[in-house]
Amino acid sequence: MKISNIKIITLTILLMFINGCSLAQPKVDQDSILTTLQKYDPSLKRNHFISTSVDLNDDKCMDSIVLMNKNSRYCGARGCVMLVMVCQENELKPIGKISYVSPIVSLSKQKTLGFKNIDVVVRPKGVAPYQATLQYNGKAYPTSALFAKPIDKRLLDRILFKTKRVK
Repeated sequence: MKISNIKIITLTILLMFINGCSLAQPKVDQDSILTTLQKYDPSLKRNHFISTSVDLNDDKCMDSIVLMNKNSRYCGARGCVMLVMVCQENELKPIGKISYVSPIVSLSKQKTLGFKNIDVVVRPKGVAPYQATLQYNGKAYPTSALFAKPIDKRLLDRILFKTKRVK
């Protein structure tokens, strides 16, 4: 009888722990992302970006990749700013603000230091566009797609964004 009570108590604690973990994950819907972005720039609006949820480090907590668009002030002739936000301490925290990102973004199957690489198309001034991979350095992703490691042209693994090019 005592063993079955211990099993029931253990199972109850385990279920409470599992439920608590799932409730502790931050929301990664558009409104929650907008609220997070407005902490850094209150002028941002819902129509200034597109976003997607991904698990960059396989910790079962959804992270977010946000690509600004031409409606924001974060785009230029060679691309827009992309933000990478990772689930930490029950909220989304930025670990990358990457400039010059063209609107074709793909999540790679390859990882660097436990985080998935993010493949982008880079359009440097005076040079033909090329594919490059953004790699996590232990603290953040590169600050510019121009610093990304060029890769051989390949099929994109999981396309996150593919929109019209900003002119």
